Amino acid sequence: MSLYHDLIEQAEHLAKRELKKPRQASLRRAVSTAYYALFHMLIDDAVLKLIPSAPSLLRVQAQRPFTHGDMRNACEQLTKSSNTFARLLVQPVEPELQTVAQAFVELQFRRHAADYDLTQIFDRIGVLGIIGQAKAAVAAWSRVRNAPNANVFLAALLLNSRWNR
Repeated sequence: MSLYHDLIEQAEHLAKRELKKPRQASLRRAVSTAYYALFHMLIDDAVLKLIPSAPSLLRVQAQRPFTHGDMRNACEQLTKSSNTFARLLVQPVEPELQTVAQAFVELQFRRHAADYDLTQIFDRIGVLGIIGQAKAAVAAWSRVRNAPNANVFLAALLLNSRWNR
């Protein structure tokens, strides 16, 4: 099983861990873990599609340049009609791809709240909804991952900030 599937499973385990009164630590880690499931899934697919398999460590090394901020910016760009890579996209852009991009932005926002905003209180129902959003994004990605626009999107996750030069 892939890392992102394991991370979704771990997020669900954390959200349901305490039966009566879930600890904030468990709920916060569940939110963060749900985000990281989507983050790693997209990087894994990008590296598989964009980077050759030889030498053997090339793909592992190629995962490092992906950054949270650049990936969020590319996701935000995808949802705009005039973006830096619009000319590369086949119109109309698949709704599944937009679902993935919107989920990434939202889940990253939620992760920041979970990891850094100690005034934010999480509840199990809300956290399970966040995990559901991550699962829906993974499912949407599985339906669109072989489309030409998915290739542009994956390249943009890494290159969008350089395309603006």
